[in-house]
Amino acid sequence: MTFPIAFKGRFLAMLTVLTGALMVDMTLHAAERTQMDSELDALVAGKIEGSPELSGLQLLVIRDGRVAYEYASGFARLDGDGEVPLNTDHKARIASISKLVATIGLMKLVEAGQVGLDQDVSDYLGFELRNPAFPNAPITLRMILSHTSSIRDGSYYWLESGQRFEDFFLPGGAHFEDGAHFASQNGQAPGDYFTYANLNFGVVAAVIERVSGTRFDRYMRREVLEPLGLQSSYNVCDLSSTRPERIATLYRKRDDEEVWRPEGPWVPQLDFERFSCHYGREPVARGEDPGEVLPGYRMGENPTLFSPQGGLRASAGDLAVIAQMLMSGGSFQDARILDESSVSKMFEPQWQYDTATDNGNTAEGLDPDDPAYQQLFTGYGLSVHRMDLAEWGLQEAPRLLLGHLGDAYGLMGQFWLDPETGDALISLITGAGDDPDRHRGISPMYRPSDEIIRWWLRYFPR
Repeated sequence: MTFPIAFKGRFLAMLTVLTGALMVDMTLHAAERTQMDSELDALVAGKIEGSPELSGLQLLVIRDGRVAYEYASGFARLDGDGEVPLNTDHKARIASISKLVATIGLMKLVEAGQVGLDQDVSDYLGFELRNPAFPNAPITLRMILSHTSSIRDGSYYWLESGQRFEDFFLPGGAHFEDGAHFASQNGQAPGDYFTYANLNFGVVAAVIERVSGTRFDRYMRREVLEPLGLQSSYNVCDLSSTRPERIATLYRKRDDEEVWRPEGPWVPQLDFERFSCHYGREPVARGEDPGEVLPGYRMGENPTLFSPQGGLRASAGDLAVIAQMLMSGGSFQDARILDESSVSKMFEPQWQYDTATDNGNTAEGLDPDDPAYQQLFTGYGLSVHRMDLAEWGLQEAPRLLLGHLGDAYGLMGQFWLDPETGDALISLITGAGDDPDRHRGISPMYRPSDEIIRWWLRYFPR
């Protein structure tokens, strides 16, 4: 699948400059940019009725394959020296957008013929992965990546160091939770039913480690991030020790008792003064060398350590490079990351909601009985959310977007590509001043993210 890059009339005389690794379009008029900025300023300040104050916002728009608009406001960190202003290069924990990036790494192994999307994933794991309720049904990577594997999160989906990942899945294992990590209902056998589950990406990381012989965080850095020129990592200590000034703290106005206080102070949630290189590791101070990380680690033993489902630290600028790579069929400047066919496979629909058969949980981990969330998931590729804006009530005519959302620790992220135009929207909210559940949008997203989508539609219509 290639993205048609249609140069519209107003872009034929496009002036392009390089900012870091980004290709940037500089054609917006000053008055238009000022108006666009002012609307986003109001959103960050909490001056949009029904939307809370934000600690920070990074946003980039790609049009015709280039960054057409760039915005950052708020603060990256509050400390004794005051506010550190947020810019589009500050790295934040991007939550579930990490899944899409991890899949890029896995697809490199598919391209190399080292793994098969439709092969029994047990062949790569070193143990037999079977749902006890459906013991004769193999689970494949295609099912894993499309969340139709029948795997469920249970009460937790990550482990500290020294624990065994396989114990999530093996009866009698220390983390089996009486089968809570599997579906058991009729009609939810592997391949039959969609339920979004973070634990699927522990499996992805395990396959990467065992097949490549490289720890997940190092593999992703070597095979995907560094070839794109990105200083991003699934191991936060790679950044906290070498470029601590570039890490943004995630905030909420929520106290230690998890009570929201919109009139109170911003409370750091993650990546403030100390950083844990992986789950279970003693935190180190900002700028401190963590020393050797996981000496003697065995590949596949516990691939959840680096949070493959949500732990990537990256900026909106980094994600713009990834978007440009995908839209160009797998390459960016001189770096070929994926073949065009692999990009196409990621975007192809693997699951589509069918109202007649009710073949999936369209509300993710949210309340499936709440109408506000029932349209959150209606189509999915290989770690790619397929979203029709018409279904979300945001536009009269259908407009398919491909990408992923992220939501954790105060972060609310969007990564959307328009396959018809080659346009893209990347936004990272680094914290909200009130309970997002109290601020619903027209779409199933929270109000601030909803407002950003509608802003994009106004200023960058198809």
